Amino acid sequence: MFTDYVLLLFGTTPRRAKGMFNVLRGRRTVSTLFAGLTAGCLDLLDSWHGVPLEDFMAATAVLEENGLLISPEAGSWQLTAAGQARWVAIQEHRYLPQAFSRFQTVDVRRFQQVSQLALQVTSELVHHERRYYPTTTDPSIQAQVKRWLRQQSTTDLGDRVHAALTAFLTSVPTDELATVFVDSLTGYQAPGRTNDQLAAMLHRQPLETGLMRTDVSCQWVRWLQAHPDDPLWPLLAPLVQSSPVSKSAQQTYQAFTQTHALTKIATARKLKLSTVREHLLEVAIWLPSFPFTTVLDAQVIETLTRCFAGQPEIASWSFQDAQAALPELDFFEFRLFQIMRCHHVGS
Repeated sequence: MFTDYVLLLFGTTPRRAKGMFNVLRGRRTVSTLFAGLTAGCLDLLDSWHGVPLEDFMAATAVLEENGLLISPEAGSWQLTAAGQARWVAIQEHRYLPQAFSRFQTVDVRRFQQVSQLALQVTSELVHHERRYYPTTTDPSIQAQVKRWLRQQSTTDLGDRVHAALTAFLTSVPTDELATVFVDSLTGYQAPGRTNDQLAAMLHRQPLETGLMRTDVSCQWVRWLQAHPDDPLWPLLAPLVQSSPVSKSAQQTYQAFTQTHALTKIATARKLKLSTVREHLLEVAIWLPSFPFTTVLDAQVIETLTRCFAGQPEIASWSFQDAQAALPELDFFEFRLFQIMRCHHVGS
């Protein structure tokens, strides 16, 4: 089962396994973000913790042994013909998360814990039960829920939460997913079902029901962001960032919009020039409207376009080939051009 989901990360051209793993773990280096961009899996950034790199690499080895992946070079794999057929079958039969992109800007894992406790507290409150085991003993989460509860009118809290959950569940795309959400909740005399229990009930695998549980939480996050009048919105609001771009990179980009002199920006912000460039690459990855032509002049764009004509796999472009055509080209410009083409800007 795990190997099925690992297989989905690969395509018909070579991809570095460690790069895909780092996307899942949420490493936000430019190299990881670029790997996610070129592989079309940035939506999975930071979505899958708890799996050691050794297990991930072992899964790729199993897939290779089974003839589903082939390694054209050390550390990289691509689908075989049998792997492509299996990839299609997985798409049709396994659960595929739809809202994992929320991990880019929301601390979904903490919200899962906070919201579970808040719903349990509300349920017990409605039934006037004061003695129960909370879903978490984390003091910071308990403190956050206590603060939230003090801000609520408890006389009708149960009715408001019930109405809000009902409204959300009507938006969930399948009854199966709604069942996972509801049956995962802990409340008055109702312990939430485990992934194993949900799997047995739904004729799925525990790994799938775990993904479904996380995905429906992400869908709830998305719904709450569109409904800030919801009683649970105050629990989510502190866990939301405005952008997936790091704060320091945002500050660098703000300075860049005022002056395109990267050396001056580095001096003013007391950063290395290489760090300023990394920040701009990070912003460019997330922002298709990045002003690429303010950094790359027309001659560079024209020459690199000719150099890589007929090579659709952007990740496989060679910096050495680019330098052969433009000896003064630096890697920052080369990577920025690749990112621009990933966004189909000027192509």
